[in-house]
Amino acid sequence: MTEFSAIRLPRVALAVAVAATLPYEAAHAQLEEVLVTAERREASVQDVPLAVSAYNQELIENLQLDDTLDLINVVPNLFGGNNTGLGTANMYYMRAQGNDESIATFDPPVGTYVDDVYITRQNANNFTLFDVERIEVLRGPQGTLYGRNTTGGAISIIMRKPGEEMSGYLEGGVGRWDRTMMRGSIDVPINDRVLTKFSYYTVDDNGYLENTVDGETYNEVDSTGWRAAFRFLLTDTLTWDVSVDGGDTQAANVHGYIDGDRRVSASTITNGLPDYLDFKQKAQYGNQVDMLNIISNLGWEVGGGTANLILGSRQIDQEYTLNFPNALSDDFFIIDNIGEHDMFSAELKWAGNIMNDRVYLTGGVYYMDEENTTDWRDYLDLAGVGATPFTFFIGLADRVMENTTESLAVYAQADIKIGDRGTLTVGARYTDETKDIGFTGTVTSQQMVAAGIPLEQKESEVTPRIAYSHAINDDMMVYVSATNGFKSGGWNARASSGAAAFPFGPESIWAYEAGLRADWLDGRLRTNLTAFYSDLDDLQTTSALPDGTFATTNAGGLEVPGFEAEITALPTENWQIFATLGLQDAKYVDLPSGCVVPNTSFAAYDENCNAAKPKRSPDETFTIGTFVDFDLGPVTLTPNAMLRYIGENVTGTRGLGENGSTTIYNLGLRISSAKSDFWEVNLECKNCGDETFTQSILFVPYYNIPETWMASVKFRFGNR
Repeated sequence: MTEFSAIRLPRVALAVAVAATLPYEAAHAQLEEVLVTAERREASVQDVPLAVSAYNQELIENLQLDDTLDLINVVPNLFGGNNTGLGTANMYYMRAQGNDESIATFDPPVGTYVDDVYITRQNANNFTLFDVERIEVLRGPQGTLYGRNTTGGAISIIMRKPGEEMSGYLEGGVGRWDRTMMRGSIDVPINDRVLTKFSYYTVDDNGYLENTVDGETYNEVDSTGWRAAFRFLLTDTLTWDVSVDGGDTQAANVHGYIDGDRRVSASTITNGLPDYLDFKQKAQYGNQVDMLNIISNLGWEVGGGTANLILGSRQIDQEYTLNFPNALSDDFFIIDNIGEHDMFSAELKWAGNIMNDRVYLTGGVYYMDEENTTDWRDYLDLAGVGATPFTFFIGLADRVMENTTESLAVYAQADIKIGDRGTLTVGARYTDETKDIGFTGTVTSQQMVAAGIPLEQKESEVTPRIAYSHAINDDMMVYVSATNGFKSGGWNARASSGAAAFPFGPESIWAYEAGLRADWLDGRLRTNLTAFYSDLDDLQTTSALPDGTFATTNAGGLEVPGFEAEITALPTENWQIFATLGLQDAKYVDLPSGCVVPNTSFAAYDENCNAAKPKRSPDETFTIGTFVDFDLGPVTLTPNAMLRYIGENVTGTRGLGENGSTTIYNLGLRISSAKSDFWEVNLECKNCGDETFTQSILFVPYYNIPETWMASVKFRFGNR
């Protein structure tokens, strides 16, 4: 047993023991069964032989999961934050694997899916959660059923389908920084065969970053979204779900220095770049993302099972001009960027029982085509490099990049019954992927070819999975598994010359798990425990060099043993307690040779050429929280509280950006009608103690979001 597990595993036993001794009402108190589609079919989370965290609509509200970034507060061994500069981009690190680069030639290892359709670009994976039925977070590689670029895991969002009765809700609220929020949804059934749903939200605030030059505030959020969903019950065996959604979000994550209880900036480019620059600025100051998504899922019963044809189209347009400070200048490095990112995917799958119900088979074919165009220019403030005592901007590289990805995959997985209580799972996915790239401007494709850099990369890979689960009784299951995953390579697209746009190769992983899923005490205590070991080769990671350039390399290997626990207790019918624990001991291994002290380029070494601590991989994270209903005559009060502890960690390559341990807490109170669900009032705060810690580092630290609060009123009608 490793040192970290020997010290901290008793906390799990303590949590279980405390929950077991609490008073309860045995006749009524029982935890709700949670159904998930983590294996691309509906099953109880207690029966699935993989590490998955699931949150239904009630948990989403009680845990204050307002956007996808909030998941870092509740999922074991998940760490993250907004990317540097981009408030619309979440960098997730799951079991020490993640990505803090949003350029289109680098794919995130923690994939995000909405209704089984992949979101290719990290720069648009932070979005408001509204009208969501369920969230599933799959920890560890998902190389068989979910496929590409899930070496770290997958976040799956399942939206609510149109209802059979007229119903809906309307909610409005106000909060800190003059925040206003309005959202609503309505189900309108046309007839028994045609069901529709229409949803809309808007969120707006003034931001928390005070600019000392122009007197304005920044890092504001201005987001609007809409969704129209249609369900056509064509026959008793044929269903067609179609949804169209879109919106635009303005959200930046500009660095702010700490000044007492304020975050401040002295950037001079908020009203535009200087007039003496003899070219047109591409985007306004800030960050804006516009999205349009179309999903079609045609399902029909055939061959004793269910077939689905899933089509997805995503269009992401992004514009931003942002400053990246260093110690000498708030405008040390500036990026002026316009990007267009279009994706189309098609998947045909079939799932059902065969061989007299002894085998459940899932298989399919997947195709994805992505096209990206990125037009951007970099600027440097000479004062930021000490060349002059005053601000003077120069233009660096100005280029247009076009890159594409075409991916084809075939997959199958079989769950084979072994005796009365055992299940053997075997599966594999074959992926064939082609990527190409081209540059015009100050960086050209011809320069890359002259430097011997390929303009095309092709990868073919088979990623297998094998697992065995055994039901000890109706309330307890154990499993073991071995899963393979891979993520294809790319190019260093932020290069300022063709020769510097060198490629990096794919990364691959084997992950091994052993788990226990159990309900105890007449269903009022649930303990889901997972031990894992990840062995990753050719880790893709980024490093910001002292001269302001960015390099992505295969930094070596990464080994991560760890343990995860999710514990839920229901002491009484109206009182729930939950706790999660994530332990890991991530280490770089098999590092490349050639490191010279002082190290400024190798991402996995520290300054003295010793193996660095892997970034964003605290040895320990845990969450404990509770919510309870108090019936007070005509109203019901439901307070909730959650505490999140994050252990010591580093947030940058080369051991930079050290964080001490941090504890944050969220509080909330819901006041609702005791006689009906017609209305409710919600009061909530996040990071209520206004704790500050580093989430990322690029020349200077980037901090987490300060304390926020919101008060809202919701009205429901129908069965909502």
